[in-house]
Amino acid sequence: MIKSIRMASLYISASALAFVSMTAFAQDPLPKGEQAGIYIGELKVQPSVMDSAQKNGKILSMKLAAQSLDTQFISALSSARVFQIVERKRKSEIEQEQGFAATAVDINDRNAAQIGKMAGAKYAFLPQIDAFEDMVEVQEYKDIGRSSMRRRIYISATVSIVDTTTGRLLPDVPSAQMVQEEIVENNRTGVGLQGSDAALVELAKKVANALCQDSIALIRPAKILTVTGQQVLINRGIPSGFVEGAPVEFFASEEVKDDDSGEIFRNEVSVGRGVVSRSDARQSYATIAGGNLGIAKGCVVKLIKVNAPKAVIPLSAPGGSFPEAPRRVPANPADTTPGSSEKPLQFDNNATIEQSGTNGANQNPPQNAGTQNN
Repeated sequence: MIKSIRMASLYISASALAFVSMTAFAQDPLPKGEQAGIYIGELKVQPSVMDSAQKNGKILSMKLAAQSLDTQFISALSSARVFQIVERKRKSEIEQEQGFAATAVDINDRNAAQIGKMAGAKYAFLPQIDAFEDMVEVQEYKDIGRSSMRRRIYISATVSIVDTTTGRLLPDVPSAQMVQEEIVENNRTGVGLQGSDAALVELAKKVANALCQDSIALIRPAKILTVTGQQVLINRGIPSGFVEGAPVEFFASEEVKDDDSGEIFRNEVSVGRGVVSRSDARQSYATIAGGNLGIAKGCVVKLIKVNAPKAVIPLSAPGGSFPEAPRRVPANPADTTPGSSEKPLQFDNNATIEQSGTNGANQNPPQNAGTQNN
């Protein structure tokens, strides 16, 4: 629920100096009116992650995830239309072989920026995978020759961004950690119980999109191009996550340089919220919802991350628990019971019958209300 705050516009403008959010940058401000060039280094996998995958017999899954994440990350950045991507030339590959590949070992090495700088890129994006798991649980039903499988894939990746003009590593590092689950139920034993490549590719795509959005927001965040009434035009579209129905928040921002360290800080204060009403590949429109504390051209726009509900694992899946067999529920008593409809049979469940012998001849006789003859 968005709370509406009522106050004078003059007071809001003055209060914008008291910012609630602060982000540090270790590079000079980007030139306006042009796309910054970026060089995307080849995705690396930490040696310990590769060793773990080899030990657990998941090296093929690891390689597929890395290759897919590498291509998906480039594709996501390209479709965002924010940066001019410098292709991986053969010249850069030779330079890497001759010594600049030290980037994978020491991410803070100044030589890491040299590859992108010689290619005319302002930044070098250096992605890497720092955690990977691919766990499979199988539950077999031998009596019917069927099995169920539950697979859980986990990927953690980061993107180190280096300013090629200074060789400095930006202090903020975009990262993403995501889980993908795959469930197969009542399949023939031994058929398709190792998981599919599609699940790996889907997870890699999600991680790549998250890294792309965080990287863009760090260097060149989305901004308002114009405001018309309650409608806001944003310079980002569907590839950047601005889809119909997505909640957004608007911030007044100011960049300030620290005289001591030379770092650039972006001070931000929230001025309102909205919801994306329509979008395409290049741009999106949002409708202001709630209070407007100074939403105007140039304000930074950020997607509000909504926590997705935890996936519910079917009870029949491996790792779950099977429900108890349903208990027998007594039927509703009928209007009539076996016997006479006028005098239905009555049963006393607590009554006991004592028997002796085999033919029941010695059962206790019923009591007679009359007198006995002598």
